[in-house]
Amino acid sequence: MKLHTADKKFFSDTIRAASEHLNINQVFVEKDYWITLVLNRLSKTDYASETVFKGGTSLSKGFDLINRFSEDVDIAITNTEDKSGNQVKNIIREVEKGITTELNEVDLEGVTSKGSRFRKSVFEYSSIDSENKNNRLIVEINSFANPFPYQQCTIKSFIYDFLKATNNEKYIEEYVLQPFTINVLKKEQTLLEKLVSLIRFSFAEETVLSISSKIRHFYDLYYLLNDAECNEFIKSKDFKKRFDEILEHDKNLFDEPENWKSKKLNESPLITDFTNIWQQLKETYKRELSALAYNEIPDEEKVSGSFKELIKLIQ
Repeated sequence: MKLHTADKKFFSDTIRAASEHLNINQVFVEKDYWITLVLNRLSKTDYASETVFKGGTSLSKGFDLINRFSEDVDIAITNTEDKSGNQVKNIIREVEKGITTELNEVDLEGVTSKGSRFRKSVFEYSSIDSENKNNRLIVEINSFANPFPYQQCTIKSFIYDFLKATNNEKYIEEYVLQPFTINVLKKEQTLLEKLVSLIRFSFAEETVLSISSKIRHFYDLYYLLNDAECNEFIKSKDFKKRFDEILEHDKNLFDEPENWKSKKLNESPLITDFTNIWQQLKETYKRELSALAYNEIPDEEKVSGSFKELIKLIQ
């Protein structure tokens, strides 16, 4: 991918034309290009076979399942059991370096975090709009996510879709914009992880404030539950078994909120008091997701209704 190295006006014009053709805000089209570039670089690293793309962004880029944007690129490292802590740290550092060469790192207090098994870094790209203050990506790489099962998915950019639809294949060839494949966490696993994450955050001292920081999970879960394969999965015996396993893994992994390891599932406010909590969350849902989505967001009642059905299955 090298469209960003072309004449700046051509790059800008292409983003704007794609935005108009696809009816997607140009800020999203531009951010999508840079996210796709980072994933493209990941596909070419020496560690491509040992990395898995996961999280909300993987649902849109890998499965075309949701219609919202995220600035997060969440990557997990596999096969770390036989490696020393120093080796894992070096792999994480090398992966980050390899996929962000065209970006500028900025230190953002409260976001930037670097440890031996985890790196969360903020990067900026040069936007075609000097007024765009949302020209950043957050790259998270960790080695403790247990990213299984995963599958190969095809990744492509909005700009590729636009050029293909308008018979401009010559630019796809010239600027190397063809689709590519990477490892992506299976959507059923993402469903489980998002559900467990919400359960954990519900035990925080300030429950509503804590859950509101994960409000996107409700949107993502709505679409996951409306996916035929995921819907079949949640009706299977395997669903509850795997949920319990991931819940236990999560308890072993995190120390917060306080006493998380000893918390009982049926004590979660999301189970005991969801209707009341959602009344306090629904405006946050409408506001935040409307700003992130490039299509109309699902009605909040449908979202809460689908979550209630999901909660019934884990009790």
